[in-house]
Amino acid sequence: MDDQQDVYRRWKAHTLEEGAAPLADLVPIHVDDNLRNTRRIAETFKGFAGAHFRPRGVTGLPVRRVHCSTEDALDVAGDCVDALIEDGWANNQIALLTTHRRHPIHLEHFENGTVADYWREFHRDDAEFYGHVLGFKGLERSVIILCVNGFRDMERASEKLYVGLSRARSLLVVVGDDAEITAAGGRQLEVALRTAQVWKPDS
Repeated sequence: MDDQQDVYRRWKAHTLEEGAAPLADLVPIHVDDNLRNTRRIAETFKGFAGAHFRPRGVTGLPVRRVHCSTEDALDVAGDCVDALIEDGWANNQIALLTTHRRHPIHLEHFENGTVADYWREFHRDDAEFYGHVLGFKGLERSVIILCVNGFRDMERASEKLYVGLSRARSLLVVVGDDAEITAAGGRQLEVALRTAQVWKPDS
């Protein structure tokens, strides 16, 4: 029910303010304290979260920023998965999320009609996960690689970024082009990402 994460556009017809059923009798509760993410991760998406947002987690690891073209983002994000596993992260701690086209592993499940198996694999929690930000709303993993590989609709781009940036508990890796990310996320996100650690996964 976060207005800034309304990626499915479901709430407009049934808002509390309009008094429309079935939500008319509910009391709105604003949850402003953030405990899911480390402070460094939370500060990255603070500009999306509202004036009363308060990061309460530990300081944590620096957010990592991987610079590349939008066209190369998917391949580079895949390199990030390999590099993180080589660095000692368990594969089941990692999820790679795209903002536009699905990762080939994700796409294969949809084309083969094995979506149920796809989600069973996620809940088994024994391997890295490849998904899209629209399907990962409300979910989380220790490490999120946010692959900014474009946007289908720029009007919804900031909501997708907010969802993707806020899914990581311990380490956030943002992959993509500066201009694309700034156009979608705005000036506050641009400034926040300046404090990120520039990372090259093949180095």
